[in-house]
Amino acid sequence: NFVACMTAILSQMEYSHYVNYINSFQTRQDLMDFLMETFIMFKDLISKNVYPADWMLMSMVQNRVFRRAINHYAETLNKMFLNSASFELQLWNNYFHLTVAFLTQESLQLENFSNAKRMAIICKYGDMRGVIGAAIRDMWYSLGEHKIRFIPGMVGPILEMTLIPEVELRKSTIPIFFDMMQCEFQHKRNFRTFEDEIIKNLDHEVEGGRGDEEYKDLFKDILLKHCKKHHYLEKQGETFVTLVTGLLERLLDYRTVMNDENQAHSMSCTVNLLLKFVLIKLRHASGKEWKEREKGEVKD
Repeated sequence: NFVACMTAILSQMEYSHYVNYINSFQTRQDLMDFLMETFIMFKDLISKNVYPADWMLMSMVQNRVFRRAINHYAETLNKMFLNSASFELQLWNNYFHLTVAFLTQESLQLENFSNAKRMAIICKYGDMRGVIGAAIRDMWYSLGEHKIRFIPGMVGPILEMTLIPEVELRKSTIPIFFDMMQCEFQHKRNFRTFEDEIIKNLDHEVEGGRGDEEYKDLFKDILLKHCKKHHYLEKQGETFVTLVTGLLERLLDYRTVMNDENQAHSMSCTVNLLLKFVLIKLRHASGKEWKEREKGEVKD
């Protein structure tokens, strides 16, 4: 009852109501506390879904209302908690985790519904994933100098979002990875932390049933295109893309043959996957040794 009443109240609020309510907080700390608590509460309600699975109408109404509220609160983040003097890391972190949870929730995965149900939802509510995905992308780019503080923490959630099987969403959000690569490279002259986090999370995501050949091809095409536009990252970027797409290909093969009765085929895929992980380990070990050699810490 509480959730339904809150949703009904929020649905009646216009833009001016949000502005007046935000302006009613007497201190910046009070406003920050409100936003923190709201983001946590929304994420909890989205993750646990208080309505039965077949109450699709209520779930979609709640999603539409929450999405509008989140967009209004995002404006407040940009206006009051973004510049160097006022930046609040945890508040922004909560925003990103909330929006990724919103986008990846089960009730918005339209490909899992019948064609009739999917079309009915799209006609009335649209595909909210694209809207929220674009908002996440824009908010990420607005971070400017603060982006490095979200690496590696946001690599996993962004990967989870890009793996959603919706082509336009993928095209819109995969470029965030290149921005992360650039960001870390500018600070460290490499993007090893980002790379390690992608590899670690990719294994987990594919094992959980996410990822497909289309994703692998898009990931490769989009990132290579960006790498070729930035010559200082072209070589390292191409090596990274080749590494990740090769790993993804083997992970997908391994997932496919998990229930394969052909033991020889299954064993072959397992060996290929293990070899890929060994090569990744060797590459990282080699990179570390080379770095130590430059410092004079390793002798021939």
